[in-house]
Amino acid sequence: MKQQSGYRFLNWAQNETCTAKNFFQPETEEELTEIIKSGSKIRLVGTGHSWSSICLNNDTLINLDFYSKVLALDKEKLQLKVQSGIKLWQLNEYLDKEGLALKNLGSIARQSLAGAISTGTHGTGIDYRILGSQIEEFTLIKADGEKVKLHGELDKELFNMCVVNLGCLGVISEIILNVVPAFNLHDYTMAIPFDEAVERLDEFINNTDHFKMWWFPHTDKMVLYRYNRTHEKANDSRFRQWFMDEFVSVNVYRLLLKAGNINRRWRKTINALLIKNFDKPLDRIEKSYKVFNVPEPPIHRETEWAFDISDAKDLLREYKQLISSSSHLINFIQEIRFTKADDFALSACYGRDSIWLGAYNADNFEWNELMSDFETLAKKYKGRPHWGKEFTIDKEYLQSVYPKYEEFNVLKKQFDPLEKFTNNFISKIF
Repeated sequence: MKQQSGYRFLNWAQNETCTAKNFFQPETEEELTEIIKSGSKIRLVGTGHSWSSICLNNDTLINLDFYSKVLALDKEKLQLKVQSGIKLWQLNEYLDKEGLALKNLGSIARQSLAGAISTGTHGTGIDYRILGSQIEEFTLIKADGEKVKLHGELDKELFNMCVVNLGCLGVISEIILNVVPAFNLHDYTMAIPFDEAVERLDEFINNTDHFKMWWFPHTDKMVLYRYNRTHEKANDSRFRQWFMDEFVSVNVYRLLLKAGNINRRWRKTINALLIKNFDKPLDRIEKSYKVFNVPEPPIHRETEWAFDISDAKDLLREYKQLISSSSHLINFIQEIRFTKADDFALSACYGRDSIWLGAYNADNFEWNELMSDFETLAKKYKGRPHWGKEFTIDKEYLQSVYPKYEEFNVLKKQFDPLEKFTNNFISKIF
């Protein structure tokens, strides 16, 4: 086990930091349990891909980068047992070699599996729930070191309470995932007028396996991503992937963002230039995880909320009007995704099919003002914030939009009576 004193943690977005008295990287469950039992204040940190202060702690931080082994694969049952620190990209590569895959993924694969589950990370597709829905069983180590095993069917009520846990019930140790045979996706991507995209939204959502959209603010175009499952062979060239996903998306896009930061008046023109890249449709077939996952974006600020799908059209129109009628100058893609309702207590999709909409910007200029305006709109539509993104909502509001809020709070006190896993972030929302 590796350990360090006076460890400075800085999250990926570089907007949250802390210095921990103790930093541990266990390799076994025994080591992990001993740290938990002996620690006074503990938080878990993976790749730091949360924009919120959910990981911050000045006492003890635990990182599970070395607790990331594949423990067992049952190809007949299509189940994979892993240690919780494994990264999503590691899972993708391992499963691909075995002819298997996760049935849905988010846009980024850098996160640890435990972190993605605990914060309610999601992909897109109205028939697909958040990533935690792919768990068959997991173990949770409580504050006193007790190991609790939770099965999705045998312990359904408690399982549903604990999946999205914010790291305040205990530490996820081992996970059994339900996997599927590897599959390809037919990706048809194109830009159409914003108003047409909104008007035809039901058609696109219900006739696409995995549908999402990108809006470049200050333009009248919406980029549609339609991913449909297919048995056809992959036909996407390695050169196109390198040129577009590495050279253009990484280097050219970052260069344009820097230009827009030097002179913010250029941002509208830059966004108009970027949207032209989608005038010619992209039509390709590729392995599922290569389509789901996009190149890691440049550092940016981000808030994202889930709303009832029935409000989707009004919400999108009002968000566009908010930006158009304000002084905000936004230089980053606004991503819009869709997920199926679930029964997980702290899932933003609890009890309702959802549209995910957020505000994004690639610098800090007037970020707080933009987020404040977005949150005003979000509260109007009874939105629920993504736990791993930025938000300033108080616990009274959260209590009003999460039907299981009080039940989770009671469970939290039962699992962690001495508040070993509580930090400022957890205190503010409970």
